[in-house]
Amino acid sequence: MIKRSVIASSKGRYGSALSLQKGIRKSATSLKHCVNFFIDYPFASDNLRASFHSLTAKDQKPHCPSTQTQSVRNQCRFEFTNLNDALALFDKMSQMRPLPSIVHFTKLLGAIVRMKHYTTAISLLNQMESSGMVEPDAYTLGILMNCYCHLNRVDLGFSVLGRTLKLGYEVNCTQLNTLMRGLCSVDKIGQAVELFIDMGAKGFRPDTVTCGTIINGLCKTGNTTAAIELVKKMEERNWVADVFDHSIIIDSLCKDGLVDEAFDFFSEMIRKGISPNVVTYTSLIHGLCNSNQWKEATRLLNEMVNRNIKPNVRTFNILVDALCKEGMVAEAVEIVEVMIQKGEQPDRVTYNALMDGYCLQSKFDEAKKILDLMIGRGCAPDVQSYNILINGYCKKQRMDDALRLFHKISQIGLVPDTVTYTTLIGGFCHARKPLAAQQFLNEMRARGQHPDLVTYSTLLDGLCKNQCLAEAMALFRDMEESGLHLNIVVYSILIDGMCKAGNIKAARELFCSLSSKRLRPVVRTYNIMINGFCKKGLLSEANMLLKKMEESGCSPDALTYNIIVQGFLRNNEMLRAMQLIQEMVEKGFSTNASTMTLLLNLSNNSGLDESVLEMLNKFL
Repeated sequence: MIKRSVIASSKGRYGSALSLQKGIRKSATSLKHCVNFFIDYPFASDNLRASFHSLTAKDQKPHCPSTQTQSVRNQCRFEFTNLNDALALFDKMSQMRPLPSIVHFTKLLGAIVRMKHYTTAISLLNQMESSGMVEPDAYTLGILMNCYCHLNRVDLGFSVLGRTLKLGYEVNCTQLNTLMRGLCSVDKIGQAVELFIDMGAKGFRPDTVTCGTIINGLCKTGNTTAAIELVKKMEERNWVADVFDHSIIIDSLCKDGLVDEAFDFFSEMIRKGISPNVVTYTSLIHGLCNSNQWKEATRLLNEMVNRNIKPNVRTFNILVDALCKEGMVAEAVEIVEVMIQKGEQPDRVTYNALMDGYCLQSKFDEAKKILDLMIGRGCAPDVQSYNILINGYCKKQRMDDALRLFHKISQIGLVPDTVTYTTLIGGFCHARKPLAAQQFLNEMRARGQHPDLVTYSTLLDGLCKNQCLAEAMALFRDMEESGLHLNIVVYSILIDGMCKAGNIKAARELFCSLSSKRLRPVVRTYNIMINGFCKKGLLSEANMLLKKMEESGCSPDALTYNIIVQGFLRNNEMLRAMQLIQEMVEKGFSTNASTMTLLLNLSNNSGLDESVLEMLNKFL
């Protein structure tokens, strides 16, 4: 009778036909309430839970006396490396008479699912049922439920749960864990917690998979505090969370930038007698590297080795990447040497990090050697490997070298991606070859690659900076017609190009149209427009825009003040310039080198008003 109450409860929570259309309670408050409710509910004893079981393999194991059936049984035990072999065996089994047991079909379907061909498994199950080959049992229904959840169709997974009960099969913890994982994978964590509560209320004692699934779901949706609270409540009921559960929380804290809190939780875990593993240490090392604490990360690496916990490739790669980004490539190479000594071979991620490190130091020959070493050791580079080196060459305007690598990508059977083309377009613009950049965009389209907003913005900026305003305007119209959502960055680029081309009227019109496009100017947008007014001697407009900027809630920065101060100084508006300098100093900003040079030149002007000279000397 208890199993019927489970499905009745599920229908009540998830709607008729077990659809999942209800709203999801995602807030930390509601989740915390759910966790507390679950913990406080008195779980049924293990004796009561014993009524929840599925049919065992022993119950269903058929007698297969024939040699052919024995051969099929043996084949079903093997893991398949490709789908065609599995499908060939399925066809063979389907034509046998008598048909093999459903147990054998189930084993074959399980192998297909392990290859992640979920849609195929569903199709075969439907074919089996529609042709009347075999009747579905608890195992095949469990496979169907698992497939739907992997395909993010957890609603259909619940339909299979209803069908399972309708056919008289008992529901087990594994099936409910599958549904819970499916809910978490589509960010329905609120409903997953509700199912978690139902499981406890109906006699299921959550296992380590259940708890791990909920903890993982809570952490992935930003509810790490609720996950920590759940662990504490579990321990109060003598359900000890394992190293897997603790590592999930530590990783989540580190990803949220709460490294100190992660170490506190780590220390608490050690005090409980739970030994950390490579995943625990790798998460902590990653957190330290993300907060630029690479020295502490190196110390932690040594600590895990001293604890006889072997770092894996990912552990080493995290540290190598962090050191390279800090400009410490020599130290990163030392880590790679240790990595090899410990029996871990560098992979593509390792080599890419080293190449990136050398490129950041403009050591392109060394970066190229790493690429050659990578190939020589049998580690095939990917497009990103070439993009790293191409980016380095483009930044130094070595376009011939960049193009050689670009052509190499196609020669070895790889396909240049959007990043490749965008990098080269930016390189041509930087090398003052905007028309070549434009031709490269056309080539990109011709090869079937779709430019994204970054690609278009890169070329638009290059055209504007190279005084190709007509071409920039034509590109802008193409961008509008392409259906891309143009953001404030795009409009700021074009406004800047108009101002530098002296077309202040068009720039002002475009700036004023932003509100109609539901865009809010950012500091950079205001700075561009104020600078344009100042260059044209329109100081009143510049001053009004500064006030409007503050009124709109966009606070001026140091550059804003230096731009407008320089504008007033160059137009001999000394008193207003001094007032603005006073204002910027009061806000904690200082004058930059260009402003200071203007002030020093003015201090030598004997014709200045005494009050202005007094204020000027005060700032010098």
